[in-house]
Amino acid sequence: MKLYDSGITDSPLCRACMEADVTLTHVLLRCRGVAEQRAAYLGSPASLPEALGDLGGLLSFWSERGWLE
Repeated sequence: MKLYDSGITDSPLCRACMEADVTLTHVLLRCRGVAEQRAAYLGSPASLPEALGDLGGLLSFWSERGWLE
């Protein structure tokens, strides 16, 4: 699911890397632009369900990036 298509973001490109379509899979598993923050809050999730399973880490990660505003 592309976040742009659902109206969650105002650009189809990832804000962190500007290299790929912004999807949950991209941001939570692949984006190099948020790799350090992702590792700090979520560790190294191997799958989307694993990343989504840590609600506290996920909310902290999104908040740190300013993406909850």
